[in-house]
Amino acid sequence: MKKIIYILTSTALLFTACKKADLAGNDATGEGLVGFTLKSPVSSTNLKLNSAVPNNTIDFTWGAAKPGLTTAPTYKVIMALKTTGSLDAPLISFTANNSGKDTKLTVTYKQLDDALAAKSIAAGASTDLVWSVQADNGDVKILATNSFFITITRFQNGTAPFVLLGPSSSLTPLAMDPGSTTNTVKFNWTKSIPATGSPAVKYSVYFAQRKLDAQGAEITPDFTNPLFSIASDNTGNDSLLTITYKAISDSLNAHGLTNLSVAAELKWTVAATSGTWVQWCDYVNTFVALREVRMYMPGSYTTPSWDPPTAPELVRDLRAGGGINAVYFTYVYLIAGTSFKVTQGRAWDVNYGPATTTTGTGGALQLNSSNNFNITTTGVYRFSVDRVNMTYDLRLGRMGFVGGAVPGNNWTPATTFTDPLSQMTNFARDRFIGIVNLNAGGWKMIDNNSWNGGGVNITDTRSYGATTDGSGNGTSLLINGPDNLPDVATAGRYRVIWDGADVNNIKYLYNSASQMRVVGDGINQAGVNDWDPASSPQMTYAGNGKWTITLTLKAGKDIKFLAGSAWGAFDYEDNSGQSNATGTPRKMVWDGNNNFKTPAAAGTYTITLDELAQTVTIQ
Repeated sequence: MKKIIYILTSTALLFTACKKADLAGNDATGEGLVGFTLKSPVSSTNLKLNSAVPNNTIDFTWGAAKPGLTTAPTYKVIMALKTTGSLDAPLISFTANNSGKDTKLTVTYKQLDDALAAKSIAAGASTDLVWSVQADNGDVKILATNSFFITITRFQNGTAPFVLLGPSSSLTPLAMDPGSTTNTVKFNWTKSIPATGSPAVKYSVYFAQRKLDAQGAEITPDFTNPLFSIASDNTGNDSLLTITYKAISDSLNAHGLTNLSVAAELKWTVAATSGTWVQWCDYVNTFVALREVRMYMPGSYTTPSWDPPTAPELVRDLRAGGGINAVYFTYVYLIAGTSFKVTQGRAWDVNYGPATTTTGTGGALQLNSSNNFNITTTGVYRFSVDRVNMTYDLRLGRMGFVGGAVPGNNWTPATTFTDPLSQMTNFARDRFIGIVNLNAGGWKMIDNNSWNGGGVNITDTRSYGATTDGSGNGTSLLINGPDNLPDVATAGRYRVIWDGADVNNIKYLYNSASQMRVVGDGINQAGVNDWDPASSPQMTYAGNGKWTITLTLKAGKDIKFLAGSAWGAFDYEDNSGQSNATGTPRKMVWDGNNNFKTPAAAGTYTITLDELAQTVTIQ
């Protein structure tokens, strides 16, 4: 019986406890909200509303306010004046996306502008606001645990976003002559359309130096403090800036980038201005300017004469220590009575002549001089100019072999030009060829009978050795470099060509001169197959670069000359326009051209190939 009474009592107590809670007023439909925080736009954002793109949007985002039980809240973004307002009485407000259910508000520029206008904020005025988000689940309203500041500038003037077109972003340098007023770079972009009622758009191109941080990452340039800026064409009205090489170089010099031997790495962008509105392009491109001063030699010795656009270019001395963009030279055959000048670039804008009427062997260089360089004696010359120190040098042009690998020389330049076997022949402008016996012991090429004194001096000897990579056959040469050219694999007779045809890269080529063959379909001789090097007849070396052979030739067929028994060996082609004349030397070329033509009449002929004169004679 006691047990029953106990159960009934417990039940009664449980019922009483439930009823007491109900009377306390905390009914089953009430619940709280968990605090939440704002995400973006971050505090101190400066939002300028562009009237040209009223439908552009900005997103306000925040974390979720989780409900205590089941009822999810709705949200609205509220804004008050930063200094005099209160979020308890907001200036403007917007319901969040999805009828307030999302933790995001996407609002257009026009909606923001209209809301501020309704509160008597003037057009074009900037207003400092504080913003937050209110969450409301019907029972409880809470604000985000933080608030952010934002400055909003109302519509006034505006212009649409635009993009850069070119030059495209690249770290590959653009080589430019800093004195050229005829060559230009064109910077262009799409047009920016102004808002209705806004003034016409004006453009300026802004340049800043490309800089890297300690980790090698690019630092975002500050175009509000640029290296320099230039208005676009047509006094800023065109979406194009055409700027000469000289203008770019002058701007770089004026802002501290005066070292022409160092490429100027720039970042560039464009600002479009309509009234008070400044619209920066969303993109920034990289532009690298390498100011290469190019020097040319127009004169009466060329055809056409005195014509900078077609004049030969001088070789650039690319040594550090004053040579780059300072010293230029050439090895050239000149006839007595001819004259010339030097131009910087392919026009007469910047030109140089001697300071006096007598050319002599050297002296002062004068800008835009009325005097010419005059040649009184026919010969091969080495002509050099120094545009920084304003001097020139004119002397005998020659090239020869020096070194322990050269028989009878033993690193003595004084013997180079007394021994015919150590000398090279100038067969074309800035090209020499020599046939030399080479052993072990290292070697170089040299253009004077004494060693260089050091530094970059236009009157000094120029010797040519290996570049720092060890330089192999057919690669670059270094002026007055300390390293020797590598020894040949097998001692013997070699053909060596000094080649300055590429004014930015002097190089050399050497290969065996142990044999020379006549190859083609114009040979009428037993056992000789058409175009078959292995069965083709060998010429006899007669010394001093000359090879001879007597052959029976077919009429009007093709031949060429090959320095080996298989294709891939060094070869000579025709440079006479495929003349088939007999008894007349025909010019030849070794870097690719047409075959030689055999005579018009079949018969037996003696062929002489002169490598030093670079001619072939069939007679």
